[in-house]
Amino acid sequence: MSPTDKKSSALRPSHQVSGKDYPGEWARRIELSLDKEGRRALFYGGLFGAFVLAVVIAALIGVVVDAPPKI
Repeated sequence: MSPTDKKSSALRPSHQVSGKDYPGEWARRIELSLDKEGRRALFYGGLFGAFVLAVVIAALIGVVVDAPPKI
C-alpha cells in the first residue's frame, strides 16, 4: 500500500478539514459522507432521476388535461 492510497487530511480541501465554511457541523458530516465510495454520484443521480420522473409525470398530466373531450 502506497502513501497515495490513504485518504489523509492533506488530500482534502482545507474547508473540509477545518469546517470553517460550513453552516454547521451537520453540513460538514454530510459532505464527508458523500465523498465515500461514490455516494456523491449516487446522490446526484437520484436527484436527476427524480427530476426526470417529475417532468414525465407533468407531461402525462398535461396530455390528459389537454385531451379533447369524448363525445
